[in-house]
Amino acid sequence: MSVIRELQAQLDQVQTAQFVTTMLRDISATRLQSIRAIFEANKAYYQQLHSLMEAVKAYAHHTGIDISQTGPSRGRIYVAVTANKRFYGKLNHNVMSTLYHTLGEEPSVAGYAIGQTGLQYLESHPDIRARVTSRVFTNDVPTSKEISRVIRDLEDYSEVYVVHPTFINSFRQEVILTDITHQPQDTSVETPSVEYLCEPELPQLLKFFRTHIRLTLFKRALLETRLALTGARLMKMQRARERSVELVREQQRVIHKEMSTIASMRLLETSVSFHTDTKI
Repeated sequence: MSVIRELQAQLDQVQTAQFVTTMLRDISATRLQSIRAIFEANKAYYQQLHSLMEAVKAYAHHTGIDISQTGPSRGRIYVAVTANKRFYGKLNHNVMSTLYHTLGEEPSVAGYAIGQTGLQYLESHPDIRARVTSRVFTNDVPTSKEISRVIRDLEDYSEVYVVHPTFINSFRQEVILTDITHQPQDTSVETPSVEYLCEPELPQLLKFFRTHIRLTLFKRALLETRLALTGARLMKMQRARERSVELVREQQRVIHKEMSTIASMRLLETSVSFHTDTKI
């Protein structure tokens, strides 16, 4: 019976794990719905901000306004956004891997890594560590002060690309690059007139973009990252729950088999004892 008690104790542990993974899956599903609702609610607003920044820079180009002397003095930087915690599959690794390959292809650009997992990745890649500034938030959801501190770190760069995961669906999340400074890709394309935006001066308007709007778009990238990470965590917990269900069934089969073996042995002992008593 000691074997049965040990097997039952193991079954209790597996059932506890099944309960925990089920709860974590349900929590992730609830958070996913909440974050996705927030993300979709202001989608049009953020798209308009993107278009506005592109239009103003394109207008400066077409009208011959030199804004190069009023902008940041440094070039391009890539900002990788990772989580402090794990249980997100390969998303954090994929983000840092994208940053690693990008810096390898562009030796003159700088890097910026956010998150504990990103810092751990850098420690194992000393060839790019010196080129990357790192910062770790207290929690995966940063405070307004922490976000503002990052924006201040980036204000000297004329081009800022955020490397972060994006949510495709619950089964798929990918790493993308989001340009929060909006360098016009094709300056030959005609853009609508935006003269009404250029009072008093275009350089002052762009200075506003480099602070407030850059901050707003960076928050959007962080929200998109949370959405993707929550989706990845949901699938991770779902797979863990499915595995725990399999383990529970397997453990129950082992217990049933062991109990059947014990019952058969007792029946055999009773039968042997009966025949022995009969012969006597």
